[in-house]
Amino acid sequence: MPLWLALCYLAPAAADTGKANTPASPTVEVPGAAQDRDEKSYRSMLAGVDIFERNRNLAPGAELRFKLLPRQAGVAMEGLALEISGANTKIALPLAADQTFSLPRNADAANDNATVRSNRKDKSLTWRADIRSPNVPPNAKRLGDLLLECKVAMAGDLVAYIHHPINIMITKMDDPCRSMPINMFNFADRALFSVTLIDGNRRSAMPATMLHGPEYPVMAGQQDWTFLRERVYMVKFKALYEKGWSDDTLLQFDYMDDDKATE
Repeated sequence: MPLWLALCYLAPAAADTGKANTPASPTVEVPGAAQDRDEKSYRSMLAGVDIFERNRNLAPGAELRFKLLPRQAGVAMEGLALEISGANTKIALPLAADQTFSLPRNADAANDNATVRSNRKDKSLTWRADIRSPNVPPNAKRLGDLLLECKVAMAGDLVAYIHHPINIMITKMDDPCRSMPINMFNFADRALFSVTLIDGNRRSAMPATMLHGPEYPVMAGQQDWTFLRERVYMVKFKALYEKGWSDDTLLQFDYMDDDKATE
């Protein structure tokens, strides 16, 4: 199994429950059967928060948010709602206009084996970490931010996965995002035409093969990026760092509709 595929199918990581340090929030009702809701383990996502806290040096001044995107056609993002939900837990999670949210620590919710539950059906949504250092242009992402997003995603079970021995092996490795030759699927804000790496005076166009995902993805139905493939770009962290690109490298996006905006 190719390693780019394995990264999409990660087994969930163990989590640190942490301690409650946030005030109680209003509740929100998310209708429907629990087993049919698109959701993530709250404790797993907290494990991603812990990874962010331990690696803040990769993204100085940034905050950790999580982002939701549609995984398939017909998924309405209007009216999307989230809650931390368990047998004894109901805590609303406010969503920003860009469908991002922050995750509070709540020891009771962690002990309740709660989930971060949406009001959309299972496999409706794609979940990602969203980390943005200050002063990064809106049409760019910083390499250190992306690396930390990968670390959070792997610890927090934020990408689609199947249980396979190679995935379990990868999650047990030390720093697989940077030490393994894997591809991480990321989303730009709009359809991509090209991506340029910029680090000081050094510039390099990202190969076209790193855009829009593989033409024939293996087990496409299990992937969580194919619906938005026109916005997808892949990052091989190990290769970039071995070639001397720094954390402050910017990936500058040239969007498909940029020329139309100037007409």
